[in-house]
Parts: sequence; structure tokens; C-alpha cells
Amino acid sequence: MVQQERAIKTRLAIRTAAAEVFAERGFDGASIAEILERAKVTKGALYFHFRDKQALADAILTEHVDEIRVEPDTVKLRELVTAGFTLVKRLELDVVQRAAARLTLEQGANQIDRAQPMLRWTEYVEELLTAAQEREELLASMDSPAERRNVAEMIVGSFAGLEMRANAFAVGGTAGELEHWLTVFFQTVLPTIAKPYIIPKLQLPSIGQRVMAAAQAASA
Repeated sequence: MVQQERAIKTRLAIRTAAAEVFAERGFDGASIAEILERAKVTKGALYFHFRDKQALADAILTEHVDEIRVEPDTVKLRELVTAGFTLVKRLELDVVQRAAARLTLEQGANQIDRAQPMLRWTEYVEELLTAAQEREELLASMDSPAERRNVAEMIVGSFAGLEMRANAFAVGGTAGELEHWLTVFFQTVLPTIAKPYIIPKLQLPSIGQRVMAAAQAASA
């Protein structure tokens, strides 16, 4: 049991160190030597848990997607909004989320499968849109599975673009910048797919402020 606990702690230390380096330098700029130095482990320990730098990146990308989901909501479009703002805060507070975002958006780094995180994220959004359609939250134009897939792709792609914009323009952190533009995005797009009665239930923009405050309190 002690040996197992030690192995879990070692893997976590390696993963955290790798996330820090990837977040700062990207995949191509990261080195195993720097990851080892930050994790304070031997090369043998690292290769016991991860076969190479690509495996480290893949593990971080997988964890990033697994943590996108939020608690179920009776209003599925509101659950979608909550997921978006929750991810914004995680990008600020969690180095694994920041590393995954940089790995996904980084040009180059052809060794890693950057498409998979985007595809899994899109599937999650599509799942929420389908649940919203089943609960009659969406306009008739969204009855088509193909249209829901298109909207899911657009939402994920837009979030990625807004994140890049926040990184380019924000000073002293990107959370406030990204929160603002995500609010604008939801206020612009959701009325084009949701039935009018559901819009007030989405509680924009106050829901974003509540999610961000709750995440901040939880991390304190």
C-alpha cells in the first residue's frame, strides 16, 4: 500500500511538473530535463510512468477533457453556459488546464493528437444540445442532429478563438478578458438557437459571475 501511494504521488508530481513546463514553453519548447528538475524525480521514475514526452502531453490532454463536465442542471442550455464559465476559471487556476489549452492550440507539435480533445469537447457540447432539444429548450431549426453538431463545432471553435484573443490582449491574466467575451458570445448566439422562454433562465451575465466567484472561493 505504501509503495502504491508513493507511485501515485510520483506520477502526480511528474504530471504537474510537465503541465507547468508545457504551459510556459509549449510542446516543442519543453524538455524532459526541465520536467525532471521540477518534479524532483529520476529519469527512471519518469519513464516508468510515461514512455516519453508525447505520452505526458497525451495524459494532460485527456485529463483536460475529462474535467470539462459540470453538475447536471434541469435547464441544459444553462448547464452549457456553466460549463463554459467553469472552464474559464479552471484555465486561470489549474496549470493542467492551461497546459492542455496551449498544447491544443499550439502550431506545430505534430506528434500529439490535438484533434481528440477538440472532438471530445464537441461531443460533450453536442450531448448537452441534444438534451436541451429533448426538453424543448431549442428552436425547431435545431431538431436536426446535423445542425446540433454544426452548432457544437461552432461553440467549441469560438471558445478556442476567444481564448487565443484573451491571451493576445489581456494584461495580468486572461480570466477577466475571456469571461467578458464568453458572455458576449453566449448573449449573441444562444438567442438564435433557444426558444424565447428559455433565455431568462440562462441568467446571463450573472451566472458567469457566480461561477467565477464560486470557483475562486473553492480554491482559496
